[in-house]
Amino acid sequence: MLIPIRTDYRLSHRPWTNYVLIVANVVVFLLGYHGMSDLSRLRISSYMLQPDMPQLHQFFSSVFLHGDWMHLIGNMLFLWVFGNAVNDRLGNTGYLAFYLAGGVLGGVGYLLLSPHAAVLGASGAISAVTGAYLVLFPRARVTLLFVFYFITTLEVSSLYFLLFQFVFNLYMSLVQQAGFGGGGVAYVAHSSGYLFGIGIALLLLAVRLIPRDVFDLLNLIGSRRRRSRYRRVVSQGYDPYNYISSRLRQGQSRWIQTSTGETTTADTSSARELALRREISEDLGRHDLSSAAGKYLQLVRIADQVVLPQPQQLDVANQLMAQENHPAAADAYERFVRHYGGYEHIADIYLLLGILYGRYLQQASRAREYLNKAAEGLRDSRKLELARAELRSLHGRS
Repeated sequence: MLIPIRTDYRLSHRPWTNYVLIVANVVVFLLGYHGMSDLSRLRISSYMLQPDMPQLHQFFSSVFLHGDWMHLIGNMLFLWVFGNAVNDRLGNTGYLAFYLAGGVLGGVGYLLLSPHAAVLGASGAISAVTGAYLVLFPRARVTLLFVFYFITTLEVSSLYFLLFQFVFNLYMSLVQQAGFGGGGVAYVAHSSGYLFGIGIALLLLAVRLIPRDVFDLLNLIGSRRRRSRYRRVVSQGYDPYNYISSRLRQGQSRWIQTSTGETTTADTSSARELALRREISEDLGRHDLSSAAGKYLQLVRIADQVVLPQPQQLDVANQLMAQENHPAAADAYERFVRHYGGYEHIADIYLLLGILYGRYLQQASRAREYLNKAAEGLRDSRKLELARAELRSLHGRS
C-alpha cells in the first residue's frame, strides 16, 4: 500500500479554504451524517446523490458525506497533502469554487455513466484537486508511506504518482462499466473529477488566468518538445545553438572543412566538452535530471564559460537547487540570467537567486540586488509578497 503523507511544495500563504473544507467534512461525519449503518443511510438518504431522482442540493451535500472512518480518513489525507498547494495557487475564493465544481461534475459524470446506486463522498472533488496538482506541480516530490510486510518511506515525482492514480481510476471505471466488478466505489465519479481538474487547470494556465510557472505541466511538455527538436537537429550533424567552445572558434583545437565535412582530431578538452553536452542532452531526454546535473558540473570544470540551451540550463539549475547544492545552483542560474535575459519569466529566476543568496549563501547584498529586480518584474501577488518578505528578512544584514 502506498499512502501519500507530504510533498515538498512550499506554501506562500495559509490555505484557509482547504483547512475549512477538511474541518467541515470531519464535523459533518462526527454529527452522524455518514453511512456506517443502514439506519444512518436512511437518515441521510435525502442528502446523498440519488440517481433515480437527483435534486440540486444533493450534488453539493453528498460531497460532505462519507461511508465510514476509512473513507473519511483516506479522502481527508489526500485533500491535506494535495489540496493545500492547489489552494495556495488558486487563492481561497477560486479554490472553493473549483472544489465544489469538481464535486458537482464528479456527480454528473456518475449519473451519466454509472447510475447504479446512491452515492456519497468527497472523492470527485478531491480527484479534481489532485488532477489540478498534476498539472500545476508535476515536478514536486511526494513522500509516500510504503506499507507491505514492512513500513518505509520513499519519494517519487508527483507526475508519476498522480498519473498512476488517474490511469488506475480510468481503468477501474471501464471495469465497472463492463460489469466485471469494482463495486462499492464510484470510480466513474473519481475519473470525472480527474478529467475536470486536469482540463480546468490546463485551461487556466493556457489563458493565463493563473500565472504560468517554470515547473508547470505545459512548461514540462514544452521543454520535452524542445529537447526532442534539438536532438533531432544535432543528430543530423547541425548544431542550431552554435555552442562551440572558444578554442574551436579560435581554431586552436581543430579545423572544420565545411565544404567536405571533414575534421581533424579535436583536442581532449574540446572533445570531452562536446561529449558531455551530448550526454547531458540524452539524460534530460530520459528525465534523468540527477545524472544530467552531475555531468553539467563536470562540464563547467573544463569549460568555465559554458552555458546549455535555455531549457536545459534551467532544468539543470532547478535540479541542483533540488539537490541543495546551493553554490552550483546559484552559478547555473547566474549563467542563465547572463545569456537569456529576455526570458519570459526572468523575474522568477531573479527571485530564486535572491532566495539562494539570502537564505543559503549568506550574501545579503547579492540577495537584495536580485530580490529588487524580482520585485520590479513579478506580476504574481504571492511571489511579489515572497520577494518583499525576503527583503525584510535581510534588513540589517550586510
